[in-house]
Amino acid sequence: MKKIKLIYFIIILISSFSYSQQKEQRGCTKHLVISAKMNFEDDLKNNSILIYLKGGIVSVITKEDQKFEKLYSIKYHDFGCAMPEDPTYYESYNHFAFEYLKEKHGNDWKKMINKNAFGWKD
Repeated sequence: MKKIKLIYFIIILISSFSYSQQKEQRGCTKHLVISAKMNFEDDLKNNSILIYLKGGIVSVITKEDQKFEKLYSIKYHDFGCAMPEDPTYYESYNHFAFEYLKEKHGNDWKKMINKNAFGWKD
């Protein structure tokens, strides 16, 4: 009986730790979005806006993407096969880049954007 109580206690203890980790993760997401916004604004001032791409073993940046970069003064960043563990920051940063493109160029850029961009939805 004592073993059962001990196992029950350990399960309760472990589950309480996992809940607090989830709570902390949600708080971190807010900070990642704020950080992405601040970095985007700095990049905008320095004319060095990026769009982050989900890559693979082979680069996903094409000649059409290079035309896009030149036309809209934005650079793609391809992570290759080393994907970030939590894409929240990159999705948020790209969201600000998409909003900027929409405000400055309307919707024309949407036809040319690399569909591997974090957070891109047709």
